[in-house]
Amino acid sequence: MSKSIKSGKKIMIVCGESSGDLHGAYLVKELFLQSPKSSIFGIGGKNMRREGFSAFLKSEDLSFMGITDVIANYGVISEAKKTAEFLIREEKPELLILIDYPGFNLRLAEYAKKRKIKVLYYISPKIWAWNMKRIKKIKENTDHVALILPFEKEIYNSNGIDSTFVGNPLLDYEIPEKKIRDFQKIKESPVIGLLPGSRPGEVKRHLELLLESAVLTSKEFRKPQFIISSACMEEKELLSSKVHEYRDLINIKIENNSVYNIFEKADFLVAASGTVTLEAAVSGVPMIIIYRVSPITYFAGRMLVKTPFIGLASIIAGKEVIPELIQGDAAPEKIKDHVLYHLKNEEVYNKMIKDLRDVKHKLGEKGVAKRTAELAIKLAGN
Repeated sequence: MSKSIKSGKKIMIVCGESSGDLHGAYLVKELFLQSPKSSIFGIGGKNMRREGFSAFLKSEDLSFMGITDVIANYGVISEAKKTAEFLIREEKPELLILIDYPGFNLRLAEYAKKRKIKVLYYISPKIWAWNMKRIKKIKENTDHVALILPFEKEIYNSNGIDSTFVGNPLLDYEIPEKKIRDFQKIKESPVIGLLPGSRPGEVKRHLELLLESAVLTSKEFRKPQFIISSACMEEKELLSSKVHEYRDLINIKIENNSVYNIFEKADFLVAASGTVTLEAAVSGVPMIIIYRVSPITYFAGRMLVKTPFIGLASIIAGKEVIPELIQGDAAPEKIKDHVLYHLKNEEVYNKMIKDLRDVKHKLGEKGVAKRTAELAIKLAGN
């Protein structure tokens, strides 16, 4: 190892996915505020590093989506596990904080507990969606779980696991609340945001699909405008060249800044499944969710996933709040039909806005990182 850990309380964090990096960054910032002399290190992303986190490995290098991606990158993941285990052995942190990434992190939790290192799981595995058997490993190998979804508390309580509902980390972000335009203007000249995803595979699977659906949709309005997000996207050149091909067919602009800018401007979103859909729900932007994966990943998902929805807003609400078009259903004609249904019907449009507000209310209150840091510092012995 080329890096060294300074003296003081040692808190190791493992965030193996880019999607958890911003949550981790807020937590790192709060940990340093509450315990300035602590050393905070491990595996994390660029936002965590900006807050002073000492990263021995980068989350960006470990963020793989779906079974096929994981298998193809097994060697990379295996080496990362060895690095994480080395840090646990050599640095002997007072606390290990795990952020999501369950296949990797649950094994690491077991490794840490055998060495009598305390473990806090933040953004715990989605056992309610699939693989409930993991609850036993969580109980055996964690000291506390910081929960971010309200319905999880009952599951953990019933299994005798120490846990706290800290609220959803998105509540700490400056997500703008959507100002709704006059519906008559929306009906005539809607602004529609297109969010193909951030990972390269997502962009390649969704980009042309969204653009083709935009062509069909544009024929149904007097003066529609489309905005496509390139925020956090790794395939910006692909996006730019593909959008250029469609400029004569639709009125479309690329938004290079934060996706929140699209939330502010758009009357409706067509969004690839992911954290961004819950962010949009918190903002209050009506939308539909689309998603395509490799056939192998889709087949495995159908066999394993127990929830009727993939969008967290609908899972939290316990009903379909946001329509979902998955795999074969994610087709240009069907996307166009759903967009028209919502943008031509004021009652339907307003009902979704109300449902999204109800979801936001269920997510808790601001101060999520602060509450989680307090749990961590207490476990670490400060």
